[in-house]
Amino acid sequence: MKFKLITVIFLSLALIESAVAQDNDSSDIAEKEDVYDFVLISTKYQNSFHFLGRDFGENIPLLTADLMYYFNSGIYFNASSIKFLQADLPWQYALSLGYNKDLSETTDINVSYTQFLVNEVSDVTGIQNLGFLQATFGWEWGFLYSNIQGQFLFNEETDYFISSSHSRYFEFDQKLFNKITLSFEPKFTLMAGTSQFYQTGYDLSGQENLELEKLQLLSWEAVLPITFGIGYWDIGFHTRYINPLNLPSFDSSTKRFIFSVQTSYAIPIKKSKRL
Repeated sequence: MKFKLITVIFLSLALIESAVAQDNDSSDIAEKEDVYDFVLISTKYQNSFHFLGRDFGENIPLLTADLMYYFNSGIYFNASSIKFLQADLPWQYALSLGYNKDLSETTDINVSYTQFLVNEVSDVTGIQNLGFLQATFGWEWGFLYSNIQGQFLFNEETDYFISSSHSRYFEFDQKLFNKITLSFEPKFTLMAGTSQFYQTGYDLSGQENLELEKLQLLSWEAVLPITFGIGYWDIGFHTRYINPLNLPSFDSSTKRFIFSVQTSYAIPIKKSKRL
């Protein structure tokens, strides 16, 4: 039974996009947001897709490109294009609107909605009108930065998820060659949610006692992103170990490492300086 990949594949970009936005919020943008807007341009190669820790027994690399406008007020718009390196999968696109705000010196929130679009004919049902809503609360406490995120996936059926991440940002005091800033941020994430998304991709006739609407643990993952910063350029290398949990018998996903490389450039747009 061949799994119809495309719905869950391009939802993975919502998670990727969220992580990129969170990382940017804690770097140069946060330092300059009083006087600057930013245009952020990024591209990414990943050696295999994943969604909720699942690769569905497939190994499909992907390329993404993002263009974001980040206002100093914390509002941002993002446009994404996604190309899966498999011939029978169409180009996919995503439009996002979000808001990021520091509530205090140690807490912040991020809320966003993403609408996915496909402009080619596809025999996969349920992919032309997908929405993804997420809200995140972050807290800097002691040694760790922790956040909790609620997510809703609007498709033929509505799924909901909750995840919690814990990380710590490190940056070397001395610049490499007096120009390059080296930083890394190990992170651990645990996710739970419902599993009605399987109904879009699988023929579930004859399957019993699936309880797809039941909230249960879906995955945990550990990530080590290493970033080289040169001025407004960032080049990042991510190593991610993913462990799917509570897999149904028909899902052939396995534990695995996933690797990616990302390049981004921030263009500052000077605004009127606040007094």
